[in-house]
Amino acid sequence: MANYADYLAHFNFDVVFKSTKQNVNADYCSRIPQLLSRCEVNKMFCCEARDIGEDELDVFAIHQVEQLPIRAEHIARETRKDPSLGKIVQLLEAGTDLIRSGYKSPESKYTLAANCLLFEHRVVVPSVLRSTVLNDLHVAHIGMVKMKGIARSFVYWPGIDVDIETTVKSCFVCARQAHAPPKFSEHHWQYPKGAWERIHIDYAGPVAGSMLLIVVDAYSKWLEVKVTTSTTAETTIGIMDELFSRYGAPITVVSDNGPQFTAGEFKLFLQKSGVKFHKLSAPYHPATNGQAERYVQTTKDALKAMGTTASNLQSNLNNFLQQYRLAPHATTGESPAKLFLGRTLRTRLDLLKPDSVHQKVTIKQQANFERTFRQFCVGQSVYFLSGNSRMDKWIRGVIGERIGDLHYEIDYAGKRYKRHIDQIRSRLDVNGRLMDEAPGAKKISQQDTPRATVVFFDDDSTGSRDPSTPVIPKNSRSVLAEPSSPEFHTPTGGPVHQEANSPPFTLRRSTRSRRPPVKYTP
Repeated sequence: MANYADYLAHFNFDVVFKSTKQNVNADYCSRIPQLLSRCEVNKMFCCEARDIGEDELDVFAIHQVEQLPIRAEHIARETRKDPSLGKIVQLLEAGTDLIRSGYKSPESKYTLAANCLLFEHRVVVPSVLRSTVLNDLHVAHIGMVKMKGIARSFVYWPGIDVDIETTVKSCFVCARQAHAPPKFSEHHWQYPKGAWERIHIDYAGPVAGSMLLIVVDAYSKWLEVKVTTSTTAETTIGIMDELFSRYGAPITVVSDNGPQFTAGEFKLFLQKSGVKFHKLSAPYHPATNGQAERYVQTTKDALKAMGTTASNLQSNLNNFLQQYRLAPHATTGESPAKLFLGRTLRTRLDLLKPDSVHQKVTIKQQANFERTFRQFCVGQSVYFLSGNSRMDKWIRGVIGERIGDLHYEIDYAGKRYKRHIDQIRSRLDVNGRLMDEAPGAKKISQQDTPRATVVFFDDDSTGSRDPSTPVIPKNSRSVLAEPSSPEFHTPTGGPVHQEANSPPFTLRRSTRSRRPPVKYTP
């Protein structure tokens, strides 16, 4: 054959010119650059892919290189190349003390073993290999805590805990399958100033074939339970109208999203009765109306323990309410009857008390409520609970409006959804930064929300009384005697004490003439 072209023509091969850049499949292992980090290899591949398009062999080869495990030899080689860690290796090989060289903890505690830096029992990973180590730790999506536990047994670098948290929070797979955030377990409703200012209502049952309407006063914990066979809005209006005629209309009514509470006629009834606010709990979050939910459980458990039937339902309910209103509450320290009616209910147990025994009154000062709940700003990108089995558990949305301390409205797909703070999670981008830089984002400061504190009022209208000083009623002012003053007795025999800074007390002598008595003699 004269030349290569003649050779190809002999076998009827078409000669097609192909540039070197397009000949990507020829001898890949000899052409790949040596001693490049994974990030450099990916960067080089992305640049070439834009020019000549992605090649399946390139994708497979780089994937196989990434799957190779990192060995101690790789860490030792990259440690010497690292600008900061390489100096430490040279100092340790020369026997120089790191503390005298100006290093502080944790760098001063590094040791050298097999050309690798160790911090205590963990290998110090150079910066070029840290992303690969993080991927190895996160390969099974086992969570943030378990990743930190494994890392603390093998590897270390400054800020490793922050890098692990960023990796987990920016993982889309983990975000879709994540559990709900820690629930806000403390009571957040602001303590009312007086009785029957805010009430919580809810239905319980069926109990012995009937439904129970639970009504709780947030101030005194006074409990009202009404037996009914229907839960319609008309029946609910009749029961609430009876309670309003007895105790007056409250300022706020809190309920769940039941059809009888969201009906237009019920809302109209509350407006006509003088109720200012009707607050509904967040969907799929009954804990917002936790006071009524808790008393539903308490009432049902008590009636079940008493063996309640349809014939004795009202009788057992009356006995339960009488004792419950009489017992001191754990939150207020007083009985519901004392705070709601201003007196203690008299029962047959009062027959056990002697007449000379007076009831001992205690005053319990409630501590100020400190916020521990999370906050979001308007325009911030978040994940929120969908509540729909046909959708993902967590979907992306944007905070549209803050409608309460713990409630937000979220924009998604042209609609707004009301969610509790326990149903919202913060969203991070791929770089681990909080995604709250949406146009028009407005930060919500701590001062924009009212402080939820428990306030007790007394006769001191100036408010200058020290909270640690006990309140003494004006009509219980005691009269103290001076230590040097004598003690006198009234004609009835009771002791009388002289008031402090008062004039001396002198006995008044009679001016009538005295003579001995005339004795009877027979």
